[in-house]
Amino acid sequence: MKTLVIIVGHGNYGTGIGSSLKLLAGNNSGVEFVDFLEEDSDISLKAKLIKILESSEVAQTLFVCDILGGTPFKTCVELSVEGENMEVTAGCNLGAILESILLKDTMDIKELANNIVSCTKETAVRFEKAKPAVVSVSDNSMEDGI
Repeated sequence: MKTLVIIVGHGNYGTGIGSSLKLLAGNNSGVEFVDFLEEDSDISLKAKLIKILESSEVAQTLFVCDILGGTPFKTCVELSVEGENMEVTAGCNLGAILESILLKDTMDIKELANNIVSCTKETAVRFEKAKPAVVSVSDNSMEDGI
């Protein structure tokens, strides 16, 4: 199923994610990056998104927004309610976005939206430093090193 992924967020979030994705996976068709800049309004953002949707010939669309509740998220929700086969996600990390880009044409839109959120939850971690093990140097068996 042909899928369009639109990555949108505040400032240069969209094109910034696009730059990272290009470095990691090269150019991918069916992916658009939209920035919500300081000079934009919700109306101009919606116009940018509509222009992309109208020029695209896809069966389904996944919006990937930077943060829940922001103008990009609200605008994408509004478009998804008006349209069909559209899902909106927010707060997803780069690894999850990359995976979704690579899988986008293999899943139905609800499955893809669930997958990107699930992947974000599974890959968000905190590194915990371990205390170094204490080695006794009184044992002469270590005189020669390894």
